[in-house]
Amino acid sequence: MTELVNYYNLTVEQVKEEVSLLDVAKIKKYPCTPSNRDAFYEMWNRCGPEAARTAMIPFVWQGLVPRPSEVYGIELQS
Repeated sequence: MTELVNYYNLTVEQVKEEVSLLDVAKIKKYPCTPSNRDAFYEMWNRCGPEAARTAMIPFVWQGLVPRPSEVYGIELQS
């Protein structure tokens, strides 16, 4: 089994709070791969916002994409 590296040392609650900042308008300018963006849109349309956000958790957790709070300049309560 592959272990995911917690790049930002976030708790599960913190990473969920981070991805909760993403929506279809914000993902347009979010620095991720086009395939991530397309998958986000597809999940949002087929399964709803929670599914789309949940799918982004591993990418934030591993540091493959920046924390949404840093990209959008939003300070989260932690």
